[in-house]
Amino acid sequence: MQRLSLIIFLAVFAYQPASAGINTDKVIMDHNKKIKKLVRKNKALVGKIEQLEQKQQESSQKIAELFNLMEYKKSSVVVEKTMMCVREHNQKAKKIYTNARSLLVADQYDQAIVFFKQYLDIYPDKNHASDAHYWLAKSYLAMGDYQQAKHTFLTFQQGSPLHHKYSNSLFELARVYVELKQTKKAEKLLNSMLLKFPSHNSINRAKQLLSKITPKKLDNNETYQ
Repeated sequence: MQRLSLIIFLAVFAYQPASAGINTDKVIMDHNKKIKKLVRKNKALVGKIEQLEQKQQESSQKIAELFNLMEYKKSSVVVEKTMMCVREHNQKAKKIYTNARSLLVADQYDQAIVFFKQYLDIYPDKNHASDAHYWLAKSYLAMGDYQQAKHTFLTFQQGSPLHHKYSNSLFELARVYVELKQTKKAEKLLNSMLLKFPSHNSINRAKQLLSKITPKKLDNNETYQ
């Protein structure tokens, strides 16, 4: 608008007659000065606008960084709470398992069974789950609950074939079969143990048990119990 007004002003004075006494050159010079001054102001405004845009960009970047920091802190708190819950979870699981083992060692088999079952119900995938199955089966055996002992030993063997107590469980399950009068199964299991684990520390006990349930052969091929 300022440039348009200047042009109109110049056009008006350009058509003034010489007799009007107006110094056209002076007017043009004055207006040129004004134009130059406006150009300088315009450049200054452009510079300020660029500075404002730069500051706005920096502010946006700082806001984004602050938002990311808040999200990071929030996620860190969530992670910390999760880790705390996991630690508490592990501590509770360990306490239940430790109590169960202590009761078993103290021959309080009925209470040990309660704690082992509680552990397996709440923490079926924890580190001691396989151990809990084995010791639960041992507790049932000690209590004379041979059906539950058999079921639990079989569950243990199916789920933990590489467990360090696997070979022990073969002998213990054979004992259960003997108590259940299932001597054929016991004999088969003991023979398997002798074949697979000939150096096992319970091998002599396995041989003794096998000799008790295996009929002895006479010279005339008759047998007696």
